[in-house]
Amino acid sequence: MKKHNDFSDMNRKIEAFSLAIDLIKKMKIQPEKAFDISFRKLKLKDNRETLYQEFLRVIKNYYYYSELYPDKEIEEIITYSLKEDKIALPQWVKERLSYIKLDDFSKLFHKKTWIRVNTLKVNVKEAISSLMKKGFELVRDDFDFLFQVTRFPFRISKTEEFQKGEIVIQDKASVYVVTVLDPKPYERILEVGSAPGMKTSLIQQLTNNKAYVIALDISEKRIQVQRELMEKMGVENYELIVADGENLPIKEVDKILIDAPCSNSGTINADPSVFLRLNKNDVIKLSRLQKEILREASKLRKPVVYSTCSLFPEEGEKIVEKYSDYLVKLTNDPTHYGYMRSKVWLRVMRFYPHIHGTEGFFISKLDFSK
Repeated sequence: MKKHNDFSDMNRKIEAFSLAIDLIKKMKIQPEKAFDISFRKLKLKDNRETLYQEFLRVIKNYYYYSELYPDKEIEEIITYSLKEDKIALPQWVKERLSYIKLDDFSKLFHKKTWIRVNTLKVNVKEAISSLMKKGFELVRDDFDFLFQVTRFPFRISKTEEFQKGEIVIQDKASVYVVTVLDPKPYERILEVGSAPGMKTSLIQQLTNNKAYVIALDISEKRIQVQRELMEKMGVENYELIVADGENLPIKEVDKILIDAPCSNSGTINADPSVFLRLNKNDVIKLSRLQKEILREASKLRKPVVYSTCSLFPEEGEKIVEKYSDYLVKLTNDPTHYGYMRSKVWLRVMRFYPHIHGTEGFFISKLDFSK
């Protein structure tokens, strides 16, 4: 009887994972949302968190087995993915990432977790002391408000500090984007692609709410999410606008931050399903859009920070090469250098999952005012 139940449970698991992967592909949604839809629809009795972690492991293997057996159905590929770990990336992705020179692309799934203490609402020492009493282990990183979490007694998003907006989960690379911008009190800062607002809130944290941020995003829904987050985090002196980065409605600013719409390939260590939603034609389309946004921003003749959460040169070095005369060198650390075949590789900055434990990020600074 037990063998029959085990067989039945395995079939239901495969069915659930198949449905979730199909939803990711067709609806272009995040893995957790797809998984929860499947979990509820099939009325699974398993431990939700344990099963979700197994689902993420299956996705990492899915790329390998789907290319090995291109003619097989999703259910069969998932069966293979459950049996043996063969963590891989699609071939077209590996070709574009050959510049990283990795012998094992599974290393790109390496990730650390950082939290930022929101000093607009709480003292750093007070927040960290409270978290450590709850059993979290924290190590201060490059900034006095940024900490790597090395032990989780439970989800940090379940803490009172997170719920009250006193701490946020923000990747170290994302924090660096804002520090490269170097916002100052009383500056007017235009932020393109602002939602959900992590960088907006950090700009105001660094200036103690004394800068004025004009935050644009093309999605009204995302702007509404940002509005709620800004209120929760105690952010002041900002304006949220639903607008297109290719046609900027604001002209009088001191600095510009472009968090360009991109492939999000850099999130592979946080979201292994990214390449289920993405193909190489999508990268080409996004690259064209990024070029237009940067071209539009260059017309304002102000300092611009251009960033993408991407590992692809098409969304980084190849975008800013045209403006090489305006690039400001960002680092002397060879671990942060960019795509070596580009003439700008020494003047831009990259974060790599396998080296820094962050999401993959491209960061550049262009001073169009000179």
